[in-house]
Amino acid sequence: MKPTALIAAAAFTLIMAPDAQAASCGGRGCNDKDPVSAGCGSGSTTADTAPMYAGGTAELRWSPGCRTNWVRISNYSGGDSALRITVWSSSDHVGFVAAGTPGNHWGNMVYAPGCARGEVLYVDSGGVHRTARLASSAC
Repeated sequence: MKPTALIAAAAFTLIMAPDAQAASCGGRGCNDKDPVSAGCGSGSTTADTAPMYAGGTAELRWSPGCRTNWVRISNYSGGDSALRITVWSSSDHVGFVAAGTPGNHWGNMVYAPGCARGEVLYVDSGGVHRTARLASSAC
């Protein structure tokens, strides 16, 4: 095969290849789905952050491609209870429970093209009930 034909064949293959990061849902069809497995985590940004007294950071994440929000907890040091993660918009509400083990955790998504709010309820390692609250800039 000549070099120009080889280049043309490679370009055609790249054009025809499916997008590996394409989201598997859209709009309200993303409600209560995992943002990573649905492909909405790619290109997402942090809309708000709140420190967690037990160590770690709660983040309200935004996916412009899926138009969804979810709560992610980064570097959690662990606590005495599960993490009760909630995210909501003016019309939809999604709750999720994650293990209270050390590490990174996230909840499921809610369709929220405008204002979105999030919350993490947990009991820290000292037995104290805590809440981390989050809100997007559109609230």
